[in-house]
Amino acid sequence: MKALILIGGEGTRLRPITTNTLKCIVPIANKPFIEYQINLLKKYGIKDIILSVCCMPEKAKKAIGNGKKYGVRFKYAGELRPLGTGGAIKNCEALLDDTTIVMNGDILTDINMDSMIKTHRTSKALVTLALHEVDDPSSYGLVETGAKGEVLKFTEKPAGFERKSGWINAGMYVLARQALDYIPTGRNVSIEREIFPSIISSGKLMQAYKGGYYWLDIGRIEKYMEANFDVIEGKFSGVKAKARGKKCRIGKSIIDNRSVLGNSVTIGSGALIENSVILDNTVIKSGAIIKNSVICRGCVINENCTVINTALGDNSILTKYTKYGV
Repeated sequence: MKALILIGGEGTRLRPITTNTLKCIVPIANKPFIEYQINLLKKYGIKDIILSVCCMPEKAKKAIGNGKKYGVRFKYAGELRPLGTGGAIKNCEALLDDTTIVMNGDILTDINMDSMIKTHRTSKALVTLALHEVDDPSSYGLVETGAKGEVLKFTEKPAGFERKSGWINAGMYVLARQALDYIPTGRNVSIEREIFPSIISSGKLMQAYKGGYYWLDIGRIEKYMEANFDVIEGKFSGVKAKARGKKCRIGKSIIDNRSVLGNSVTIGSGALIENSVILDNTVIKSGAIIKNSVICRGCVINENCTVINTALGDNSILTKYTKYGV
């Protein structure tokens, strides 16, 4: 069985982290994000992986490689223009086999792939859709299911009065090849908003998979931070990662257990860092205070500066005594 990971997005909701870095390789606890997805697939014996790329395809190929360093095999499918989730899948049609696992490129999860595939095969569905239960589904696509787990209806970003359950589309699917017949060629199309509803309308079976598993969409700054914290705190049972990168130089400072330091980070004495992610090659000088923030690569936070509740882009420089985001 092959897997398809959709990594074509520009990561606009993650800026400034993604201003110079592809969303699929932003570091989560000092490992590129895509490594977490690759290791999940490897765990279930899936080593042939197709990467659907649109934004900066050559940069993606150079950064991710051919898969050898991960022990898998990559094939790339490029989009000349954004095709949406459905169009991106259709664009990969020639590379796909009879049954394919599809994952959105911003989902951190430890879902049991074997169990989801078994559900798909047992139900003989055209598509099996992973669902995840959340307290507030208003930012996601709400999914209604029947007594036997069949998908009945999709409601995108429901208003409060429309909520009937907390089960959302988790951005992971098992597709039979025949499902591709429902996707038009050569245009931007959403599989969630257009294709899945049309499959249901045609009378074909879409099956829900509701197994308990960790799930997080890292596509926003606060969720990106949460992913880092969850990994170092052991809430996510995936890649072993570290809260401290290589070649860090740390003075007599206070750094709480919910903070992540990248590689070659320098921290002067008397600094305070809480609930924050500090990326590679950043210098935080004496007396600086960083709370609830992301400091991107190559930044310089000078003496006695304060950064709270914000994200600073690559190579930002704060002068002495600057207060940012306070």
